[in-house]
Amino acid sequence: MLPAAGSATAAPKPSTAENRQGSEARDYDITLVTGDVVHYTDGAGGQDTVTVDRPDGAQGGVHVQQAGEDIFVIPDEASALIAADKLDRRLFNISTLVEMGYDDARSGGIPLIATYPASTARSLPAAPRGSETVRRLESVNGAALKTDKDDARAFWSDISRTQKSRSLDNGIAKLWLDGKVEAALKDSVPQVNAPQAWAAGYDGKGTTVAVLDTGIDATHPDVKDRVTQSRSFIPGEEVVDRNGHGTHVASTIAGSGAASDGVNKGVAPGADLIVGKVLSDEGSGADSGIIEAMEWAEAEGADVVSMSLGSSIPDDGTDPMAQAVDALSADGGPLFVIAAGNAYGAGTIGSPGSAASALTVAAVDK
Repeated sequence: MLPAAGSATAAPKPSTAENRQGSEARDYDITLVTGDVVHYTDGAGGQDTVTVDRPDGAQGGVHVQQAGEDIFVIPDEASALIAADKLDRRLFNISTLVEMGYDDARSGGIPLIATYPASTARSLPAAPRGSETVRRLESVNGAALKTDKDDARAFWSDISRTQKSRSLDNGIAKLWLDGKVEAALKDSVPQVNAPQAWAAGYDGKGTTVAVLDTGIDATHPDVKDRVTQSRSFIPGEEVVDRNGHGTHVASTIAGSGAASDGVNKGVAPGADLIVGKVLSDEGSGADSGIIEAMEWAEAEGADVVSMSLGSSIPDDGTDPMAQAVDALSADGGPLFVIAAGNAYGAGTIGSPGSAASALTVAAVDK
């Protein structure tokens, strides 16, 4: 841990696979929710450096911490709130913010999720100064917020008035990073003994499955006339699948096999589909959009919600997406079938598959 009053420099971290290749150094500027601007050089051979420009009025110092290959930059102003579990630690994980494309060159604002106490369920407080509400997230009694980089300090001043505060202002119970998840799926129908289930009379007829993914090619012969409802949760993109992953998932679930004369049918070829586009054409999507889509799928009467996606960050089931799964599953809600992820190795689960109520699915081999 290296304290610094006005700036900080990180010690070199262990070489990543990429840096061991001797790749050129890459520079990033990342504005934190506190208004601090981090200058991060991902150096060749693991020679990384971090410096920090403090905003006007900042109190205390800044600490650069290293956990494995992740670098955290934590201002003193945020330390007590992180310790009190009022701030998502990912908000200060420089490695994660860069990986998700939340550096200043690629993201004009800081995407956030604010959750509130149950007592405010009927009427959430107004968005704090310097931010705007993107969407309401009823299942977690929260809202997606966005603050522009230039407004980050004003936002921070409005939600945390003292350096040693252990609770947030403006009625916020906890502030999270609105992270990104990625698509995930590979293996085939016979490996899960679907043909044996069909022989026993179980083909999905009478069941509605919501597929939350990259959208769908509704003209594909295997899913044509099978989609009863659809909606895009990606701003500026239609439900149409220009990635391919969503159509692949939908066909694996309920494909008729028409394109292959019945050879390649889905697991439940008798099921109906509703489709929510929660991943962009590039294959990633915001946590808050996925929560909103889960709420939509439950309201549309889905029996099962399929989510072949997940965060690359291991989670213990307290992430807002996981909380939404548990809330929406209660009292006869849909069954959420979600990819485990395993991005960080065997035994690790990413959100929303980390939810206690999820049917979390890993991989099979041949």
